[in-house]
Amino acid sequence: MIVTTDQKRGGLLSAAGMSNKTQAELTSSIEQNVTLGFYIAIIINGLVGNSLVIAVISGKKSKRSLYDLFILNLGMADLSFIFFYMPVLIYEEYINSIYKTVYYCRLVQPLLTIFYFLSIFTISSMAIHRCKVITNPHKPKMKKRTGYLWIAAVWMFTFIIVLPLSIVTKSTNGKCDEKWPTLNHRKAYTLALFILQFVIPLQIIAAAYLKIGIYLWRSAAPQSSLSSVKSKRVQRRKKENIQVVKTLALIVILFTICLLPGQIGYLLWEFGDEEDQATIDIIFKFATILDCLHACVNPMVYGLLTELFRREYIRNLSFCLSCGTREKTNVRENEDLECPDENVSPETNRKRTTNCKQVAETMPDQNEHDTKL
Repeated sequence: MIVTTDQKRGGLLSAAGMSNKTQAELTSSIEQNVTLGFYIAIIINGLVGNSLVIAVISGKKSKRSLYDLFILNLGMADLSFIFFYMPVLIYEEYINSIYKTVYYCRLVQPLLTIFYFLSIFTISSMAIHRCKVITNPHKPKMKKRTGYLWIAAVWMFTFIIVLPLSIVTKSTNGKCDEKWPTLNHRKAYTLALFILQFVIPLQIIAAAYLKIGIYLWRSAAPQSSLSSVKSKRVQRRKKENIQVVKTLALIVILFTICLLPGQIGYLLWEFGDEEDQATIDIIFKFATILDCLHACVNPMVYGLLTELFRREYIRNLSFCLSCGTREKTNVRENEDLECPDENVSPETNRKRTTNCKQVAETMPDQNEHDTKL
């Protein structure tokens, strides 16, 4: 089956590449408006969510951890994917097709696949890193230099994978077309992409998070010999572990739901028959939305796993919505959390002592923070 179309080898096929006849048969004006609404919502949420991730980590005063670097890399990849891909997708679907030169086909279009791969490989790297940290809490942490090399290797590996696509892509009548030496070369590359961007990452993520889940369930300490304060900490930590396990399951489910349809559609497009074309077109309609949705929900899923990110999200949103009251609120909170001072009255000191004790009981240990996602 020979198909000449604008493609993004990230696992989805742009609906703009369908013929006008097929597009008219598959979609009505209502469906187009609903789809456009989804696209706009994804753009807004993706830009805001990923920008918040970048803002939180960039504005972090303390030393950034390796997990922060992974989150930052993920946010930048997803933000770039949404910024470069979504406007072009909307323009071509609802306005007019863009005339694509050879420079666009060989340089700009492969960037979409690069950002797509970066997101997936970063998610896989985060799973490996968190599994190592959580299941081996007493081992030395990975050095920051190793983390930078890890991220650099992810970028380099991504460029190597996409390089063949950039070489064979040509501009034909204003559209990007892949000119492989033989049909078998193209099929082999498609199959390799399916394995590298879905099968292997899914196995890594599922195995890592399954190991984390088993470790967290088994790590609950007996509470009979613990003091009241430690017992509360154990209860709180057990509750947090249960939440982490649920979140890890959500990560695997979201990864599969969002990326699998596009992978199936692309395999059918490459290895299927002419009779499968209508099914392929329908699959890619939903796969486009799900792929973009995955880049949109990543900051919410991965960033909100930690209490620090949740606090910083709220703080940044509050600052944007009511910047005039932020300073007063911070001053008032600092006054409420002051500790005893010998220069003030005994009644005031008693209030401050109570506040300090409450804060001390609710604050997690530094060691606990290292084992959280």
